[in-house]
Amino acid sequence: MPMYKSLAAAAFAFSFFLIGSGHAVANEIRVALDQAFPIRLAESAEGVAIGNPTIAGVSVQNDRFLFVTGRSYGTTNLVVVGGNGRVLYSGRVTVVPDETDVVMVTRAGETARLECTPLCRPRPDIGDGRASTSVAEQIAGRASAAGSR
Repeated sequence: MPMYKSLAAAAFAFSFFLIGSGHAVANEIRVALDQAFPIRLAESAEGVAIGNPTIAGVSVQNDRFLFVTGRSYGTTNLVVVGGNGRVLYSGRVTVVPDETDVVMVTRAGETARLECTPLCRPRPDIGDGRASTSVAEQIAGRASAAGSR
């Protein structure tokens, strides 16, 4: 009987995710910056919390469906709680760069990114540009731009 319980628990753990634009394994979600990752829950959630909302955001569509969005590079955690305060999911969220069709050019210590689909256009990213521009200013600028959409 214990073997059936462990198999049921494993099946339940993998039923949390509807694989979408990101990549998920047991307790890790990897999502690209400025992209959303859909999560379908096997049970109704009563509460959702993200550890650091400057790294990733959570948009709840209904009690069984939510999106995790990459806001800035880094790692944080996501906790989803069901009935009676029972933890349905607890795991890491890692936001990674979306390097699809991107070319990086480094010249004299400066890095520039170009998105080539098929014409190449500048694609500034956090950490690009002059050393005097702080990462915090860049993150704040991206956050305010995302809020105005």
